[in-house]
Amino acid sequence: MTDIPCDSPAWLEDANGHRVPIRGSCSLGRTASNQVAMPDERVSRRHAIIQAQGQNEFWLVDFGSRNGTYLNGQRIIQPTRLQHGDVLRIGPFPFVFHRAGSPTPAAQATALADQTVADIRPAKCWLLVADMIDSTRLVRELPPDELPLITGQWVAECKQTIEASGGRINQFTGDGFFAYWHDRERVEIAIEKALQALRRLQDQACPAFRLVMHLGQVVIGGVSVGEEERISGSEVHFVFRMEKLAGTLGELRLLSEPVWERLAALVEAREVGRYSLPGFDRQSPFYAF
Repeated sequence: MTDIPCDSPAWLEDANGHRVPIRGSCSLGRTASNQVAMPDERVSRRHAIIQAQGQNEFWLVDFGSRNGTYLNGQRIIQPTRLQHGDVLRIGPFPFVFHRAGSPTPAAQATALADQTVADIRPAKCWLLVADMIDSTRLVRELPPDELPLITGQWVAECKQTIEASGGRINQFTGDGFFAYWHDRERVEIAIEKALQALRRLQDQACPAFRLVMHLGQVVIGGVSVGEEERISGSEVHFVFRMEKLAGTLGELRLLSEPVWERLAALVEAREVGRYSLPGFDRQSPFYAF
């Protein structure tokens, strides 16, 4: 059995007792480029991923694989949070997910002293939230074997689109994801291409989803979690509140004023009104495109 480094927050254990540490993200699939490679034709080339979110949260995401990813005997149909002791099965390969237990106060102090702490710094970022519409209805109406293919392929296509434009998905939620881009020179061109690609996915309505985008100052850093940066601040809350507003207004795509000011020369949009979001005193204009 492979020893797990003391700083590994979680790991997978296979049927032979071999352990694979999980830091940041851990890809699973048939090809050798995956962190967990499973050379079997029943496994897709890019089958699934486990992604760390925060220090004690890990999500399992299937990429629309033909034969599915199973968690405790059930095929997952959307990004799903893992719990200690969960049993994963991909093709003929079973794994048990383990998460490091809660340490005693003394051990916790030692562990924190040993962790790598990233610089905490302000940064201006483009923030995007995408969320499936009425996922409960999809579960009810679609055949059990069809829904995981639709949602998984949607996640995979969105992830590829965002990464191709220089962005990253930072968090998965049960029905969607939170992504970001660092603000830099001429990033508007990449953002516009990403938005148009996501709009084309919306036109397919498989599944139907909303997307909103905001531009603002956030705080990046803290205790490092693999390759993902910790992003926090009031502007992050703002963009999640925007998604709720878009649902209330019945809009599929909503931009904040700072985004519209930077993209006005590249996209067409209409103002839908001025609104105060919960937790924010100011009224802000919003734009649909």
